[in-house]
Amino acid sequence: MRAGQAMRRILQSCLPYRGLRRAQADVRLRPTMKEIISVNLTIRHHDQLPLALFRQGVIACLPTILGFWSIGFAAGAIGSLAGFSVLNITLLAVFLYAGSAQFMFYSLHAAGAGVLGIILGVMLINMRYVLMSSYMAIYFTKASSLEKFVSGALLTDETFGVAAQHGNRTGELPFAWMLGLNVTAWLNWIVANLAGALLAASLPKPITQGLSFSLVAMFIGLLLMTWFGSRHRLLETVAIAISVAVIAATSQTLDVNIGVLVATVGAATVATLLVRRNLAGKGEQ
Repeated sequence: MRAGQAMRRILQSCLPYRGLRRAQADVRLRPTMKEIISVNLTIRHHDQLPLALFRQGVIACLPTILGFWSIGFAAGAIGSLAGFSVLNITLLAVFLYAGSAQFMFYSLHAAGAGVLGIILGVMLINMRYVLMSSYMAIYFTKASSLEKFVSGALLTDETFGVAAQHGNRTGELPFAWMLGLNVTAWLNWIVANLAGALLAASLPKPITQGLSFSLVAMFIGLLLMTWFGSRHRLLETVAIAISVAVIAATSQTLDVNIGVLVATVGAATVATLLVRRNLAGKGEQ
């Protein structure tokens, strides 16, 4: 009798513990709010028509429009000051479609660089898109070759940031959404370049001749803004000093295009070695 009562007491004492374990298991099985939002967005993407996804991509691009207009307007104006026609500037915005590469194109052309030097310079400055496209490839494993080509060809720094954030949040990037994002940015870039070129072309020649320094001044300003905002000023100062030294040493013996490329590769190599050495030193500590 006493043994039976003791057994019942033990079982009753275990019931709250069993209930607690069951409640903990239920909590672990419950999805988090982030998982619920991701699943809902994914289901919504699958249920929506391509036109609706395209419209969402257009809306996602709207916060970046001001940046495209400010830089594109400056690119078109500087292209006109560099001696290019409005048609040439528009075609360059359509097919090259890269702000930093277009600025480099204008500066190298104004400096008298050859075709090979301009091509290599543009390719070098656009190498970052290889890394961006490689990251975006995880969302296009089931896409066709044409969809991959269009999405990669219209990718920019701004659209990459918007698309990467959207992909991380939803787990996918529908082609129609990506097309709406990219086409909106592309068209605004073209219109901004055209507007800047038209304004600069309408200025009197005495004014445009007085603004011939604007291209060099713009690059100096961009360099200083990047340098002041960097956390690796010493490393970047070393890279700049190496570039200047190489160009000065090769200016009398090598073509200016080859000298610029040698200086760029040399400075980047030394900076990379210094970064690896710094990381290795921190790892040993």
